[in-house]
Amino acid sequence: MKGCIAGALIFSGRPDPTWNVGEKIVGDLEKIWNGLSGWGDALPSAPPLGYRGCFIRCKPDMEWFAYNGVITMKTVKGRESRTDKNRAFERLLLDSAPEGTLPEGIL
Repeated sequence: MKGCIAGALIFSGRPDPTWNVGEKIVGDLEKIWNGLSGWGDALPSAPPLGYRGCFIRCKPDMEWFAYNGVITMKTVKGRESRTDKNRAFERLLLDSAPEGTLPEGIL
């Protein structure tokens, strides 16, 4: 997929960082997603300040959001959440940010 934008929700009062994501990373994220099990519980809640998750938008109608070991994919057809106990998806997405984009140790 081309034209993917990622971001991390980390600031309050100023814009959160975003960056472009290449096709290889998107393919690796899709592989991780396809290997995950469904999540049937309530989504984890984030604190009002600090790190509150990360996202990747690849089309106007497709987005993944990852936080605390749960990834939710939203499309025009609906949404689906899966569990990622090791947070591999979230780590890979955050690691794809160019150096200096994110504060050290946000995850």
